[in-house]
Amino acid sequence: MGDVMAIVSKAIFEKAAGKSPKLGSQLGMDRYVTTNKTFETLKGGGKIYLVTVRPPNEALWLVAVIENPKFDGKQWVAKPCTTPLTDISSLRSKIKFESGKGITAAAGALGMSLQTPRAMAPADAQMIDAIAGGTKGAAPAAPSATDARRSELVAAIVADPDNALTRKVYADELTQNNDARGELILVELALDGPLSIRKREQLSARRTELVKAHGKAWFPYKLAYRTRGGFIHAVTGSFGQISSATELFATEPVLEVTVTAIDDVKIAKKLAAAPWLTNLRALVVRGSIEDDGFAALCASKGTANLRSLNVTANGLSGDALEALGDNLPECTTLVLTANPIGDDGITQLRNWKHLSQIETLYLSKCDLTIDGVTKLFAASLPCLRKLTLSGNDLDDGVAAVIAKRAAALPALRRLELTSTLAGVTTLAAKLPNVSRIDVRKSGIDEDDAESLDPRVRVS
Repeated sequence: MGDVMAIVSKAIFEKAAGKSPKLGSQLGMDRYVTTNKTFETLKGGGKIYLVTVRPPNEALWLVAVIENPKFDGKQWVAKPCTTPLTDISSLRSKIKFESGKGITAAAGALGMSLQTPRAMAPADAQMIDAIAGGTKGAAPAAPSATDARRSELVAAIVADPDNALTRKVYADELTQNNDARGELILVELALDGPLSIRKREQLSARRTELVKAHGKAWFPYKLAYRTRGGFIHAVTGSFGQISSATELFATEPVLEVTVTAIDDVKIAKKLAAAPWLTNLRALVVRGSIEDDGFAALCASKGTANLRSLNVTANGLSGDALEALGDNLPECTTLVLTANPIGDDGITQLRNWKHLSQIETLYLSKCDLTIDGVTKLFAASLPCLRKLTLSGNDLDDGVAAVIAKRAAALPALRRLELTSTLAGVTTLAAKLPNVSRIDVRKSGIDEDDAESLDPRVRVS
């Protein structure tokens, strides 16, 4: 364990701090690119004291103190430094280094003499820390222009997650300052677009390398997460875990959240009041929110922007869907799978003011009968692209019900059923735009299956 002093070149320093840097500003540096063996002393812990020499009188400035960095094979990386730019020229004659030789450069040669990294003596580090720490009660350093610029860009990305241009500008800002997260942003943006197989494999491998090397520093949250475009896009965790990640929604454009273990209506109501709900486009609730919890979610101002709500197996009755009313105005995907809503639930669903805009509707294992399905298809469903009705008590007559309303389902592309459909051939003919009709586990034998429309899946 030990400390090392290393110099930051004038060119790199001015990229980070600008041509007219001010003492007291913070650059937030978090790495030093080198494979010099002097730094091996840091493997047991320690600090890198980064300095630079400023004209016209060779002032010695402390640029950053990188604490307990880890070596990734190319560079030493740690958490961003909060040490302000500090003039330590007064220590020039006092710093002795581990060698005891001190700084002995002739006039005009200070920068050159510090090109070789040097192991520091404990007393050297103590003196620098005393000056950099400032006096008790000193006002905090003002943020640098670089910090302010980055904060503005992050805020813009959070406010407009779909704007790839803003992410590219931010990536350029980072890469110019030797921050590898800029590369991650560009790599993931590229992976979102069309690529050759070989190029996709190369970029995927590079993404894995970057996250392995820096993921814990970039995303220090105790949550399962997925990234997109270099930022956290989706998280999974308990309500307590998500709510305690106080900086998450201010610094990451999180659009999807899966909340687990909601087994208490009180927690469901706390979820409905969570301020971060307004950021989301998709919410998945795992637990048992029951009717009261569902009503609180639907009525919440926070869910008004949701495009997708998944409440699979949350113990909802048919009465729960009365809460839909005029709520969830942006929702186009509703997942009610494994809730015993029954046919009464379909009646309430039809009363939902925004049902006509629904594109994906999951109603599998919902205790529906042919009467409930008949009610559903009597509604206007011009945008419906996918419908699942598997696991309900439906007979062959459901094919006739759907076929009868086929003209009112212009957008339907996928239909999932698990009933024995005597009229499946007729149904397929009535739905020419559908790409898949799933009737697996329906009791249709292989001989009969060979004569069916190729879009019908029986196994």
